Amino acid sequence: MADSFVCVRQRAGPLVKALVTDNYGYLRRYGPDAVRGRCGPALSRTTVDKLELRLALFGYDGIFYTLTFDDEHLPPDRAGVDRIWDAFAKRLRRWQRGPVDYYVYRVEGLHGDHRLHIHVFLRDQDFPPAVVQYLWRTWGSAYDVRWDRARVLSEDGYRGLAIYFTKEVPEVGRHPWGCSRTLSKYLPPPEVTTCKSGMVRLPKGATPLPMQGRDRPQLGGWGLYGYSRYLLPEK
Repeated sequence: MADSFVCVRQRAGPLVKALVTDNYGYLRRYGPDAVRGRCGPALSRTTVDKLELRLALFGYDGIFYTLTFDDEHLPPDRAGVDRIWDAFAKRLRRWQRGPVDYYVYRVEGLHGDHRLHIHVFLRDQDFPPAVVQYLWRTWGSAYDVRWDRARVLSEDGYRGLAIYFTKEVPEVGRHPWGCSRTLSKYLPPPEVTTCKSGMVRLPKGATPLPMQGRDRPQLGGWGLYGYSRYLLPEK
């Protein structure tokens, strides 16, 4: 019996997001590239999905920083924070002695005491806490939370951090988060395979992650499909 299901896997660091569909005829007729183009957006359809993949590129080396302002340097508005972020980003590049490929950031100030602050995700190998505190010292304090494997697992994978990053509704015309221009280039193209069962089989030692109701097969306009998310086994 020929394989009748198509499985599309999008990897990002240790994270894999998979989609399985019964539309094998599309693969047979148009080829893997067409399937990647058709199924790829389903694995990154929302801003949380897109951010989840980019955060996963940091592996277990990411550090989540909260950059706060002291009273003397607290900007009066978002434009003021943006100028300081630009100045801080220049310091990061000078310290790195070149472009910084791995960063994600978000300016916030609508929750809690409504005090403006910046969240930024960096790699420990590039900018350990002592370095970030040193580079940010002009404006205030830097607080760090390490995103090792234990924390990734306790926060529903990288999705928990992506949800936290996007918890505030951005102003009209603004993207809820920003990242380096080169970060997305590190995402490999989705892998297309076929199978007989229609089930996403995890590698030995992989850790499944909750799918929030999307893991059950559903019938849509393109056929029957289901999802899965998991972390690859540690080497």
